[in-house]
Amino acid sequence: MPTTPGDLADDLAAAVGGSEIFAVYQPQVSLESGSIVAAEALCRWRHPQLGDIDPVTMIGVAERSGAIHALGRRMFDECLDTLAGWRETGRDWSVAVNVSPMQFEEESFADHVAGEFQSRALARGSLVFELPRALPWLDDDAVLSRLRTLREIGVEFSLAGPGDEGLWPELLRSVPISEVKLPGGLVRAAERPAPPSLRGQVEIAHAHGLRVVAEGIETLTHLDTAVELGCDRAQGFLIRQPHEEIAFP
Repeated sequence: MPTTPGDLADDLAAAVGGSEIFAVYQPQVSLESGSIVAAEALCRWRHPQLGDIDPVTMIGVAERSGAIHALGRRMFDECLDTLAGWRETGRDWSVAVNVSPMQFEEESFADHVAGEFQSRALARGSLVFELPRALPWLDDDAVLSRLRTLREIGVEFSLAGPGDEGLWPELLRSVPISEVKLPGGLVRAAERPAPPSLRGQVEIAHAHGLRVVAEGIETLTHLDTAVELGCDRAQGFLIRQPHEEIAFP
């Protein structure tokens, strides 16, 4: 039974093309209408001997071994197929896909995304790439140019809330984001009335025309906090746990 990082790296490389790797989807609802408007795709690895591998462990192994590029393409292509399935059943939702910053360091990934997005004639805003808070290439003109090119054809980018208000100007100058996500820990820890610092995050985002999604909504109190903050969307276990079915009831 594999237990070392090297063993896991070999197993992950072999698993990328098979059924061990799959996506689960967690819906996002509009806080204005209460309707599902999008879903976040989350990558999962069901190892035949070890069972479900923790996602943080999986991504760490993928980034260290270089398998993140093949894994990222696999998830992207699967999400586009899912998006097509939603369209066929009349569900006009968008899909959000988590990506590693390393993926955009590879020029061919951005080219692949652009080619697939345009060849499938996807609607603008139907594909959202979720970026982590820590971005290593804010001064890399080549990477930022790839993001801007994708944004121009209709791909959107979401970013975990930067936290420090002083980071906003640099981020907005560099990264063509259209959405900010408030981490679940912040929303769940907020007392009511919501603290000014958290309100400030939402107000700054809205002032720049950005959509705000509250993550980690687990109770009605958390949902009330998201509404009080003025968030546009919410997701979390209260709304629906991630699952493989593409057609949410």
